[in-house]
Amino acid sequence: MAYQNIAVAGATGNLGPSVVNALVNAGLNVTVLSKSGKTDKLPSSVKTVKTDYSSQSLTDAFKGQDAVVSLLPNHDGQPPLIDAAIEAGVKFFLPSEFGSDIAGSAKIAALPVFAGKVKTQEYLKSKQDKISYAFVVNGLFLDWGIGAGFNVNLNGPTRVLDGGNDKHSTTTLEDVGKATVAILKNPDQFKNRAVYIQSAAVSQNELIAIAEKKGKSIQRVEATTEQIETDAWAKIKNGTAELPTFLDFIALSALSTPYGNNWSAKNDNELVGIKEKTQEELEQIVAQFA
Repeated sequence: MAYQNIAVAGATGNLGPSVVNALVNAGLNVTVLSKSGKTDKLPSSVKTVKTDYSSQSLTDAFKGQDAVVSLLPNHDGQPPLIDAAIEAGVKFFLPSEFGSDIAGSAKIAALPVFAGKVKTQEYLKSKQDKISYAFVVNGLFLDWGIGAGFNVNLNGPTRVLDGGNDKHSTTTLEDVGKATVAILKNPDQFKNRAVYIQSAAVSQNELIAIAEKKGKSIQRVEATTEQIETDAWAKIKNGTAELPTFLDFIALSALSTPYGNNWSAKNDNELVGIKEKTQEELEQIVAQFA
């Protein structure tokens, strides 16, 4: 049974507008939670509910909703959302996964940067008799990654992992929104499991070649999985880890083949209606940032 009334938490971050726009364009009734009550970036048809994220405030906000989509960056804050959703009678919960394959890769799940997501997954599994869920696994955001210089840096040094030839699954923000709609319109097909999607499986070298074709000069900085692992874990153990350390762990999960980040052979693209990008379309995406 398709869900019609959808509440979204964390709608103004990197992914939020793409997901909310997709939900609205699909004709769903969207309610956005906001601490400030302001949602300037979102469609006018979206209903805004001001909340302080207390238990009662969340429960009140979720009453009458069929599903909750969490896009919150604070993963420790998700269990209270789940509890409030259950209390309000919500049927389906999409946690703030939207990234690496934590559900299917023990190596990724062991990385400290994902500890909050692991706890959320375990918590949802323990509550599946009360609420259904799905984990969206989309890899690195393709367009966001290029804009942020994460998979290829068009305006500075590009760290190339393990030679740069290994392909990794990656998805545009728009396609993540499309998949979210598909899951909520046909929840029985996706409930209580990971949903794997990709706009492309592409290597860093392929992205670099496209960038160079567009006239960009890419400065390569070669690195290895072993080197990054050794440095990052050493900083965790001696208490000197800062933001760059956690970004290193994310890079391993997204770009290092031993971590399991290419699901070309097991994705749900056909079920959610995603078509993989052609070479021309990949070039157009890179050109947006060149």
